[in-house]
Amino acid sequence: MSAQIPTPSALAQRFIAALSAQQFIASDGTTVTLDAMAPATFESALAILAGLTDYEIYLYLRDQLLELMVTTATVTPGTGLLPQHAKIWGVPRVGATAAVGYFLMASTATAPVTVPAGTAITVDGTVQWTTDNAVTVAAGATVSVAVTATVTDVAGNLAPNTVATLVSPVSGIGTVVSDQNGLTGGAPVEGVESWRARIIDEIRNPPGAGTVADYTKWAKDAGALVVNVVPAYTGPGTVGILFLASDYAVPSPAQVTAMQAAIDAKRPVRGNATVYAAEVVPQNPQIQLNPDTAAARTAVQDALAPYYLSVGLGGRVYVEALQAQISTAAGQKNTLVSPTQDFTLAANQQPVLGAINWGDAS
Repeated sequence: MSAQIPTPSALAQRFIAALSAQQFIASDGTTVTLDAMAPATFESALAILAGLTDYEIYLYLRDQLLELMVTTATVTPGTGLLPQHAKIWGVPRVGATAAVGYFLMASTATAPVTVPAGTAITVDGTVQWTTDNAVTVAAGATVSVAVTATVTDVAGNLAPNTVATLVSPVSGIGTVVSDQNGLTGGAPVEGVESWRARIIDEIRNPPGAGTVADYTKWAKDAGALVVNVVPAYTGPGTVGILFLASDYAVPSPAQVTAMQAAIDAKRPVRGNATVYAAEVVPQNPQIQLNPDTAAARTAVQDALAPYYLSVGLGGRVYVEALQAQISTAAGQKNTLVSPTQDFTLAANQQPVLGAINWGDAS
């Protein structure tokens, strides 16, 4: 609950009450009591000024106290202290990232063709990707070439199997197309609430020597949205780090490689930690609504979608929780036909709402 701040009028009345309690001895020996209630007097003007000044002080103190707490600090330029909290705790904001991935380049030449590092590729001329390294394409062969978008944010993401062209043609290179994973990983600067949550997590879970909390933090610092750290994932002494990228997207091989590099830079020397792309598993519950209306269907979908996301990687789906979400959204007369039992997903599986089957058990 926020502190109650007196109004300027109430603060002025306090000044008036304090002033009226003071008495002074005049030069002629008489006792004088100042009356700030009298209109158009110097005392009344002082009371108004004191009320306004004190009110501004209250506002300043309130705002500064809020900024001193990580839970309420802001990023307002000039006054927001969340960046300072982040600096103190060593949790920098995740900046906008560029999409990464692979293009397939096919040779039409009768001799090897070298494609230099930094060769620019585009689809429609608005966004470009450049090759990370120089590659040599054998005559008539097709080679997978690692690329990085020249811009950050989602603009550099590209669907799989999209035909592109070289900005400056290279003799002997024919078709250029994104591979089956497309170009992924382009994301905007981290949201304020996500940043705040990571700072709070750092405060609650101080760094250890490669604990589950450490690996989770390192993965999120590198841009993971959802992380599941599994000790002994492939045997004693190993650690599996399973993650999904922004918007619950399945990471591409290029993103997995980048995440592995980020983890390797921070893990303990003897930490045998391996990064894996997690899976998104659509859930298709069967629900009978009574009454079955378009509005009720929308309400149920809006309730179940966030619940499945909240389960997380390797989490457990509870039938009772599904029923509660349905009842809250559309009333008590609705039936969850399936699933009929609680179930736990694999460590690398993230449930999401798929297609709901609207009907009875028949």
